[in-house]
Amino acid sequence: MNKAFTLVEMLIAVLIIAILSGMAVPNYMRSVEKARATEAMQLIKSVNDAAYGYAAEHNACPTKFSKLMVDIPKSESVTDKTFRSNGFTYILNGATKSPIPGTPGCGGLLAVREQRGYKLWNPYQVINANTKARTVACTGTTDSAIKICQGLGIYVPTSPN
Repeated sequence: MNKAFTLVEMLIAVLIIAILSGMAVPNYMRSVEKARATEAMQLIKSVNDAAYGYAAEHNACPTKFSKLMVDIPKSESVTDKTFRSNGFTYILNGATKSPIPGTPGCGGLLAVREQRGYKLWNPYQVINANTKARTVACTGTTDSAIKICQGLGIYVPTSPN
């Protein structure tokens, strides 16, 4: 007797694998996006803390990343006020509607994820009566971007700039 799989058994096995992958890949992609956003949130806090220190010492807003006492991760491109890393574009003083408290109006660091259509920043103040003060906020320009922000638990409808 021949001990081999039939074509139907092989098709059923492939179908099961396809169904399981179809469920696993979106969850994996969400996890990767959350990890990238979490890394960006940590960098926002570090840069904003360094900008606060610079402003306290010089009574002026920093105009270049090089003036801040913070390590900037390896990046694809760097200018005085912007750099790209891990899919985000970081803009120094980019969160103009969210100045860092205790500074002469220095806007916080803005992290823009163009590919996904959302922005991260530190909102330093209560956005509205229904939201509590947060360390990081997120806003999106598309339905999928808003879902990412909501999935992170930090969605706000207002823009930082």
